[in-house]
Amino acid sequence: MHPLTLLLLPLLPLAATAQEDQTSSSPQQQQQLEIVNDPSSSGYVYHGCYNETTDLPDTTGVRALHGGAHLIRPGNMTVDMCWDFCRTGAGDSSGGTSGRFRFAGLEYARECWCAETLSSLSEKLPDSACDLPCEGNTTQACGGNLKLSVYMAGAATARVAWAAGLVAVGAMSLTLL
Repeated sequence: MHPLTLLLLPLLPLAATAQEDQTSSSPQQQQQLEIVNDPSSSGYVYHGCYNETTDLPDTTGVRALHGGAHLIRPGNMTVDMCWDFCRTGAGDSSGGTSGRFRFAGLEYARECWCAETLSSLSEKLPDSACDLPCEGNTTQACGGNLKLSVYMAGAATARVAWAAGLVAVGAMSLTLL
């Protein structure tokens, strides 16, 4: 046997163990986070993953969801909690309590941001960029580091109404023929 082989032979079990450890931890690291999209319960529809704008040049630290309200709940934040806050608990853009904000966004796994507008400086990213699980429900996506999982109010309702209108128009056309 070659002298180099004899020298490396004792290291083979260590290499195999390291390979097993790497293989066994991969599924946990690649856990697919759920993008919650149930407009029937909240009126909010998933709009996409967007970058935060606080670190962009010439923005003076203004957030992507600026001028609204926010809620930080370490260890407890969920998508539903954010929707509820932006829909009712946050008030509205006029400081009242009757309306809801148009946008709800989750960031850093624990923060909820509500606003009437999404900054035009905020760019849509791949959904996979919002890679932090919510601290209150680790199966849900809750933004990321300087990234927001953004939801928009009313979009689903408008789509359903539009589709219902088409069905009604189609029914009227059949009736008239």
